[in-house]
Amino acid sequence: MISQPAELPIVALSVKVYQALLVAYPTKFQQEYSSQMVQVFQDCCLRAFRQGGTNGMLKLWAVTILDLVQSIISEHRQKEIQMKKEMDPEAIRMAGWALMAGAVIFILSIISEQPMGTILSMMLFFGGTLGLRSQYGEKVGSFAKNILLIGAVLGVVTSIVGLVGARVDPLWILIYTGPAVLFACLALFGVVALYKKPLPRWNVLSLLAGIWYPAFFFLSLIKSIITKESRGDPTNNVTMALVLLQCIALFMLGYILKSDVPEETAAPA
Repeated sequence: MISQPAELPIVALSVKVYQALLVAYPTKFQQEYSSQMVQVFQDCCLRAFRQGGTNGMLKLWAVTILDLVQSIISEHRQKEIQMKKEMDPEAIRMAGWALMAGAVIFILSIISEQPMGTILSMMLFFGGTLGLRSQYGEKVGSFAKNILLIGAVLGVVTSIVGLVGARVDPLWILIYTGPAVLFACLALFGVVALYKKPLPRWNVLSLLAGIWYPAFFFLSLIKSIITKESRGDPTNNVTMALVLLQCIALFMLGYILKSDVPEETAAPA
């Protein structure tokens, strides 16, 4: 007879991680379906553990992550289609503020090595990136538009998995992998932006705001694997001057986004 979920640490942890990942869905979707989704996932975990043990749980998670990313992206696309005809300028301004605040919190979290600061900045970057996509997506084309959505969703999902599973090696590294994924996608958007020029000025900012952290993060991670160094926060090896430059570019990008609201639709002073 199988134990209750509370008596199975691997099931309890999996359910907790899954619940955390659901925050990446649009708010309305969470309110309507999250409780049912958690219950179904818990049942699947119990069945997978009963039939295949740890290997069964790993297979379940592989399928679940792929399904979650696809589903989250699909739901955000549907939400965007519904809002496309009447874009809320106040939401765009708030997205710009989110990028600016996220840039400040991110550099402080890197300097102080506080993972919760990284998670908070990721949530802000999530909103800011979706704002960039809404404002400039039609001008840059489908590839750059979709890569921003993938980066926003996958980056937040990765960091949340790392936070919830931080006590399990090596999941803690995912906290810092999330920003690298999001920024790498922002850098790809920036490459296209250099050609398409969707921003009113300083189109190089998107590239500068995305390229430095993932470059040094992944190089540091590869180096630590090759040299078999003792584990530690790979961001310690990042050149802080370039990360600071990235955060300044992020701040400026947020400022441009919040300011780039058509004058006829801007809220009266």
